[in-house]
Amino acid sequence: MKKHLLSIAAALSLAFGAYAGLPYAPLALPAGAHHPVLSPDGKTLLFSSDNHRGLKAYSMTDGTVSEIDEAASAGFEPVFSTDSRTIYYRTAEMRDGLLYRDVRAFNIQSGKHRQLAKATREHVNIAALGAADYAVADYQDICVRRNGVEKRIRPVADSHSYLWATLSSEGQLLFSEPFQGVFVCDADGNNAKKLLPKGDFTSWAGKDKIIAVVTYDDGYVVLSSKLVMVDTRTGETTQLTDDDMLVGEATASETGTVIFSDINGNMFILNLNDR
Repeated sequence: MKKHLLSIAAALSLAFGAYAGLPYAPLALPAGAHHPVLSPDGKTLLFSSDNHRGLKAYSMTDGTVSEIDEAASAGFEPVFSTDSRTIYYRTAEMRDGLLYRDVRAFNIQSGKHRQLAKATREHVNIAALGAADYAVADYQDICVRRNGVEKRIRPVADSHSYLWATLSSEGQLLFSEPFQGVFVCDADGNNAKKLLPKGDFTSWAGKDKIIAVVTYDDGYVVLSSKLVMVDTRTGETTQLTDDDMLVGEATASETGTVIFSDINGNMFILNLNDR
């Protein structure tokens, strides 16, 4: 059985393509840093605790850590504005056994935050606050706003659901369908191109580069969890982390900066421009 599992792991390693051998370095963050989100300009990294309580920011320029909010759920999928100056997020509270969430904004330059909407049971799309053009996965649809027009699209036939939808600065849509793989397509959902058979935490890492975390298990134990890069023009896939690294989550900016965590909550940085 052990020999069989090792052979599976070896086969998976070969499937990712050549190991890039890019140097990646640990970031000096507090223990247990999870859920990384990198700003569009690559200068600010957001992170939280494993259960999304609290939201903190790490400056990529001077290495300082600042606390944005201590509230529950503040670290759940925060969104940057296009200019990277404002962070939009939601906090959560329980009332009579029901979950209520508000909307808040934090200005990086002033260090001040304000409440944009009081806590409610209603869903609020904070992606719309951060950018004029955006994409957000909404279970069976992807909501895309491009040039002032908002559409709900289903780019893949027989799709179950969608995850990790994001628009590039060029207007290309990147997303994952959990049972069919990682795709790019036009903003209107046409010309879908499959890049990977599976992948999570997808991000644009350049005009023609995307990253994803590809994980395999045997139903009980994680056998492999690697960070990979794909050239969207050629489909060439490159493994970015070595075989001993079990990657947790990842984020990137189109500047080529990539941040990823391991399953223990340690974070690392690499730059695709070092290739």
